[in-house]
Amino acid sequence: MYSKVAIALMILLMSVSAHARYVKDRAGSWEGTLMAKHQGEDTIASKNGSKSAFDENTGWGFTLGYNMDNHWNFAWEFSHNNPKYKAEYLDSNGNAKTLSHRSDFYTNNVNVTFHLLEGNITPYAVLGGGFTYVDSNVSNGEYYCSGYYYWYCYSNSYSTTEWSYSAALGLRADITSNVFVRGSYGYQKVDMGSGSNKSDATITRFEAGVRF
Repeated sequence: MYSKVAIALMILLMSVSAHARYVKDRAGSWEGTLMAKHQGEDTIASKNGSKSAFDENTGWGFTLGYNMDNHWNFAWEFSHNNPKYKAEYLDSNGNAKTLSHRSDFYTNNVNVTFHLLEGNITPYAVLGGGFTYVDSNVSNGEYYCSGYYYWYCYSNSYSTTEWSYSAALGLRADITSNVFVRGSYGYQKVDMGSGSNKSDATITRFEAGVRF
């Protein structure tokens, strides 16, 4: 699925770039983007033999960055994906159990991008690092109750915040002096802290942005 998405994005970028004209230098400008972020299937295994299989999912995000020159860009990225998952585990009595639910991945990364060419059409490479908050949306069994005008109870879910890393290759087309599009394909790793199989999903991004 994600390979088809990547091919479609590249065709769209090349189609747009065919109509693009030369624009002013990127150097010294800020830019922001809105993002469609596709996260591929992934399976995470833990040391006790349990595992969670995540479906592919298309989420959203945005970035805010600064172009040091025509080649180097430094940016903050925030994104959200909420894939469905199926967890297999052993309960306290050693019985095999399964659980299906929908999770939330909230990622905050600092990205460093290198544009190969100085012009308005250029391939690029990006490396990112930061942290990802993963929420299972399943109660951890601890309930809290309080009230003032009325009494209510709530429960926290199983969740964790872990280091995350990403790398991707992409293509960028500056359509005007202020508007650009770009698409990339790569990987995002979330260090879940258990087992040999960390979260290591393929990531496809399509972004529309403005420079200012």
